[in-house]
Amino acid sequence: MSGKSSFLFVTWEGGGNVPPVLGLAHRLIQAGHTVRVLAEPCMRKQIEGIGAEYIGFKKHFTRTDRSIDLIQDWKAKPLSVPSIDNILINPALDVADETRLALTSQHTDVLVADFMMPGALIAAESLGVKRVALFHMPEYFPGPNRPPGGLGVLPATGPLGRLRDAALAKIFHKVLSQYTPRLNQVRQQFSLPGYDNILEIYHQADLRLIQTSRAFDIPIEPPPANVRYVGPVLDDPAWVEPMDLSFLEQAKRPSVLVSLSSTFQNQQQLLQRIIDALGALDVNGVVTLGPAMAKARFSAGNNVMLLKSAPHSALLPKVDAVITHAGHGTVMRALSYGKPLLCLPMGRDQLDNAALVAHHGAGIALKKNATSKSIRHASQKLLAQTHYRQGAETIALDIQRDAKENRAVRYLEALGNAQA
Repeated sequence: MSGKSSFLFVTWEGGGNVPPVLGLAHRLIQAGHTVRVLAEPCMRKQIEGIGAEYIGFKKHFTRTDRSIDLIQDWKAKPLSVPSIDNILINPALDVADETRLALTSQHTDVLVADFMMPGALIAAESLGVKRVALFHMPEYFPGPNRPPGGLGVLPATGPLGRLRDAALAKIFHKVLSQYTPRLNQVRQQFSLPGYDNILEIYHQADLRLIQTSRAFDIPIEPPPANVRYVGPVLDDPAWVEPMDLSFLEQAKRPSVLVSLSSTFQNQQQLLQRIIDALGALDVNGVVTLGPAMAKARFSAGNNVMLLKSAPHSALLPKVDAVITHAGHGTVMRALSYGKPLLCLPMGRDQLDNAALVAHHGAGIALKKNATSKSIRHASQKLLAQTHYRQGAETIALDIQRDAKENRAVRYLEALGNAQA
C-alpha cells in the first residue's frame, strides 16, 4: 500500500448483506484507510462500532427498527420482483442524490456500493469517482457456462441443456428490461447516457467484487473483465448476544443448529415444522431465532433450545449439522467449519446457495413447504451418511483460505491508489 485512501460505502439493512459489507469496511479501517458509510439509522450503532463515520439517509431508507420489512418478497406474485422494485429502482434517485451529496462534501477516492444501491453507482459515475459494486452472494448474472441466478438451477449439459440455459437467460433479461427506462430516468437527471440493459450499471463499474469462494460458485467462463472473487466475510452479525453454550459440550448425542433468516420472510410456520421434526429425533436442537422471529411463539420439546440469538462462530464448532434457509452468510459460516447443511430456501439468492450446497455434496436441499416428516427424514440422512460431512469438509478448506486472504482490501487499495 503506497498511501491511505478514502472510501464511501453505501448500503442498507437487508439482513445477510450487513456482515459482509461492514466486515469489508472494517478491514479497510484496520488497514489505515478512512471509511464513511451512508446507510439507514438502524445501522448507526454497528457502523460507528467498526470505527467508520456514519451518514444517515434522509429519504426512503430511514428505518430505526430493522425488523420493518421493506421488501415483502414473501408475498410476491409470479414474475414480480419486489426486491428490484422496492430496493433497487424506486429509491434510486433519492439514493443517487444523497450519495452525490456525501461525495461532494468530502474527498472520496472510491465508492463501494451494495449492488442493491445502483443510484450510488450513478452518482459516483457522474462525478468521475471510482466505483465498485459489491455482491455478497454467488454470481447472479447469466453468461457462458451458467444460467441466471435466483432459480436454483445449475448449468445444464448437452445441446438441450444449453438451449434451456439460453431460454432462461432470455427470460431473465426480459424481466429486467422493464426496469431499464426507470433507471435511465435517474441517469438523465445526472446528465449520463441511458443504458440498453440495466446490467450495464454493474458491467461498467471499475470492479464487481463477489464475496464468495470461487470454488463454491459456478463462475461465468470466461469471467467479465471487472469481476473478482474475493472470498466470504465470516463475521457474526453485530446484534448477536454471547451465550453460555457449555450444555453442547456435555451432549452425548448429535447437535443440530437451526438458523433461518434474520429478516422477515414469513418463516414462522417453517420454523415450527423444523422444531417439530427435531423434537422427534434423538438430537439436541439449538434454534437461533434472530430479530425477525424473536417475539414469535413456538412449541418446542425438551430437546430443542430456543435462543433469541447466539454467535454462530461459537455454536458451529459444537454442532454436527445445520438446518437453514440457505442465506449466503449462514452457508459460508457452516461450510467453513465443515458442517453439512439441510437447506430450505425461501427465495432471493437462497435457491442458488441450496443448489450449490447439494452440488458439492455438502448437504440436502428441500422445498420451503417441506413437511416435518420430510425434514425429519432429511435430518436423519444428513447425520447418518458421512459423505455429506466429507463434502462440507472438502469445500471448507477453500472457504477458510479465501476468507483469510483479504483480497477485497488489496483490490480496493489498488483502485484507491490509482485514483490518487
